[in-house]
Amino acid sequence: MKSGVSPSGVKYAVCRSGRAVACCALSIGCGTRDEEGYPIGIAHFVEHTLFRGTTRKSASVINSYLDRLGGELNAYTTKEEIVLHATVLKEDLGKAARLLFELATEPAFPEKEIETERGVVLDEIISYKDNPAEDVYDNFEALLFEGSPLQNPILGTKASVKKISAEMLHRFVKEKFIPEKMAFTLVADIDEATLEKKVLRIIDDVFPQNHREA
Repeated sequence: MKSGVSPSGVKYAVCRSGRAVACCALSIGCGTRDEEGYPIGIAHFVEHTLFRGTTRKSASVINSYLDRLGGELNAYTTKEEIVLHATVLKEDLGKAARLLFELATEPAFPEKEIETERGVVLDEIISYKDNPAEDVYDNFEALLFEGSPLQNPILGTKASVKKISAEMLHRFVKEKFIPEKMAFTLVADIDEATLEKKVLRIIDDVFPQNHREA
């Protein structure tokens, strides 16, 4: 395995595997514990709405982008991070990696799509409340971390999710989705030195030197 930090501050790690399938993930170090000043659940809501359009791609294009390549795109939110990840053939690794960075750095948050996702998240909250195991776990964490942002449920509450606006989503991403909080990992059947060069080139395209010095 090879790891390091790009000139822009993005941490990275690459590892060679013996499989035809390649995996990459972009982790952003912000989750439920980083929601101070925002409605509870905004980190999870951001994760959902990142897939609803970028400045260059519509939601439908994003949803079909990796499907056409036979790949898979997904994401999840925890109390401490948001993770975007993709699985593709190694030949399509560059396309998948660039898409993950585009989702994280160029989200559009269209109003219509926000309302669609709001409904999805509200349904998710209701389904969790109907699941005793999930509800007990949330209540346990609320007691365990009482007085800390970690006590809040990842999904938020119905009341808090209804307060989230496009302006809040844009502000949250601008404040939290910075290179120093990002870590990119890549596993593929490719020489690690080659993988490292690929990763650094992609990161530098996203966060170019002249942008960092501005």
